[in-house]
Formats: sequence, structure tokens, C-alpha cells
Amino acid sequence: MSGQESRDIWFEGVFMRVQASTYETGGSMSMMEQWLPASWSPPLHVHAREDQLLYVLEGELRVKIGDGDLVTVEAGSSVFLPRNVPHGVIAGPDGAKILEINTPGGFEQFHVDASEPATEARIPDPKDVDVDKLVAAIQPYDAQFVGPPLG
Repeated sequence: MSGQESRDIWFEGVFMRVQASTYETGGSMSMMEQWLPASWSPPLHVHAREDQLLYVLEGELRVKIGDGDLVTVEAGSSVFLPRNVPHGVIAGPDGAKILEINTPGGFEQFHVDASEPATEARIPDPKDVDVDKLVAAIQPYDAQFVGPPLG
């Protein structure tokens, strides 16, 4: 990823910017900035290859890890999501801005594969989720959806 246009994407209602790709870090990690609209939540999912750290820059995020209860992560705090443990997140009522750090890198490419280039740095207009596209895009990354979105 060398051009800014390939770094900014719209992924299922979220603005994302690739800050560090697996290609730039020799595969060791990746980092994406994400702007989540209010109450946004992806399907419950699990990664087999990478651990994730989510750092909340603004707003709040509620997180479910495994069979645990929802925990609230506020701005200035982080949460660790270990590989092989299902997890989900839901943005707070005012949305959230977060950093997603994956070790090793590579999972950022799933988001790129299942997105469209962002024409500007903003949360995109809402549209229907293309479930078939998401399921097909996640399979090469040893991850899978295991439940519905939170909320």
C-alpha cells in the first residue's frame, strides 16, 4: 500500500485508514484507524492467526470476549482480543474512533478486500450489508463469523 487512496476505505458503514500494513512491517503487525458510527457492530467472529488490541481514541466501545459479559472500554483505554476466542464489539451511542492492532499482520487486508475506496475521510452513508461478500472475503484469513452483531 503506497498511495493514500488505497489506505482509506469504507467498510460496511465504517471509515478505515490503514496506518501500518503487514507489507510495511515485514508481516509482524498491522494497524488500522477506524471511525465507527453510533451502535455499529460487526458479526461475532473469531481469528485463528492473529491477536488483536483495540485502543479507543474517542467515544466508547463495548466488547464481548468469549462467554464473558460486555465490558465498556472508554477513550484512553484498550482491550486485548486473543486469537481463537470469539469476540464482538459495539460502538457507544456517540460512535467511537479506535486503533485496531493485529499481530501478526495481514488481517487488515480482509477489510480492504471487503470494502470500497473512501472518497473522503468520513463515516460513509449507511447501506445494506453484503453478507455473501463478507463471508467470502474473510475465509482466506483463517477467521470466521460465529454469531450475529451485538446489540
